[in-house]
Amino acid sequence: MLNDRERRVLARIERELTASDPDLVRLFRSARPSRVSGPTLLLALGLAVMVLGSALVSVPIAVLGMIVAGCALVAAYRAPIGFRPA
Repeated sequence: MLNDRERRVLARIERELTASDPDLVRLFRSARPSRVSGPTLLLALGLAVMVLGSALVSVPIAVLGMIVAGCALVAAYRAPIGFRPA
């Protein structure tokens, strides 16, 4: 939590930014963080399968995890995630 002084400083910075670059402020107000996407979940699944395969000392399971993680990275490269305009 911010104390009163920190809140005042932050409010002053926001006012100065609004005055100096209103286009940037508008851009950030219209942007919202994206939800967790398919590639992110796929990567997490691939990593979990790799760890499981390693823990079970099962090469085929670990290799399957690597393949799933690789597919996730390719999918993330083709459809990058991040802030998107609302």
